[in-house]
Amino acid sequence: MTKPYSRRGTGSYRKRGKSHQVRIVIDGETRCFSAATKTEAQAKANAFLAQPQSSVKSPTVGEWLAEWLTRKKARRAPQTVRPYESHARVHIVPLLGKVRLDALTPEHIYKLHEASGGMALKVHMTLATALNEARRYGHRVSNAISIVDRPDRSPSRAVALSADEVNRLVEAAKGDPLEALYVLAVTLGIRQGELFALHWQDINFQSRQIYITGNVTRQHDGSRVINKPKTPASVRTLVMPQVCADALARTPQTNELVFPGPDGKPWVASSFYKRWQAMRMLAGLRPIRFHDLRHTADTLALDGGASVLTVMKTMGHTSRSMTLDRYGHLSDDASEDLADEIDARFGPRIRVLPGRRNGHEMDSEKKNLGIATDSACRERESNPHEVVLGGF
Repeated sequence: MTKPYSRRGTGSYRKRGKSHQVRIVIDGETRCFSAATKTEAQAKANAFLAQPQSSVKSPTVGEWLAEWLTRKKARRAPQTVRPYESHARVHIVPLLGKVRLDALTPEHIYKLHEASGGMALKVHMTLATALNEARRYGHRVSNAISIVDRPDRSPSRAVALSADEVNRLVEAAKGDPLEALYVLAVTLGIRQGELFALHWQDINFQSRQIYITGNVTRQHDGSRVINKPKTPASVRTLVMPQVCADALARTPQTNELVFPGPDGKPWVASSFYKRWQAMRMLAGLRPIRFHDLRHTADTLALDGGASVLTVMKTMGHTSRSMTLDRYGHLSDDASEDLADEIDARFGPRIRVLPGRRNGHEMDSEKKNLGIATDSACRERESNPHEVVLGGF
């Protein structure tokens, strides 16, 4: 059996998947040349070695990102490439586009972090990924990005509606052709793309089940297609609550899609955004994204006592940690309920005393205010039949 990695003179050769790579070391730096065949990869390496080193120039950040994104589009899903394009266009290229890959300095990276604000970590990771691939393709690349620490992850908290706000939305949506879409999103947390891809054949009213098997994505040319969900966990079967079944029963069946757009095809996200904003204002809700309805479903389920495993499977998450990391916080109502439960647990031992000095209540002040002193509390607790709530 041939070894996947073998030495060849001053360089080395290996095969990674369908890619053949020849690596050589120049001035202590490893250069990698990739191609579809070993012969082509070796030819690239030989051509590079034949050039005077002074004439070999690295491409600029802008030039390489353009080439890198073209390669990404050929082998990655549009929804995967779209954030990379945004990071490059909005943050990286305007600041570093004219800088050569081998001329990048830590100062460049620090400035990029500052200019990117809350997106600094994601922008950093995009640039790091692009630079790593540039090395694999034989370009001379500065190691500046490996010297600089990655930015901290921006603290974020998912926005969730209260139970009262959910009720207002459900009532306001009644009679709207997209009523069931809003109800399914806020109760079962179904993603927007999954709702757009839902077919009537995915609805089983007898068993009260919904089968999530597709997701609408926008292609590079702007067209909309229904693909399989990104992860196996997203393919799932959900049990419909009665409120969802009722809303679906009122939905007109004019298309094989449950929620077709105006042209009979899956909705365009920008057009649906206008519909959602109109419904949000009709319900009197604060400004939130449609995706926050998914956060609401998760949060209310956890607050209501549902197990993390149940919520994980309902939402289509791949792990419990994903569910807890995103939605493990308590809502304000749940926090107040917890405080009330703690108060009830401790009962009459809880005292709110207005008189304090250096963090200690003074017995003289308690007596003047008619509040039981510490010694009096201890005496009363020793005789539970004489407990009196002082100060309440």
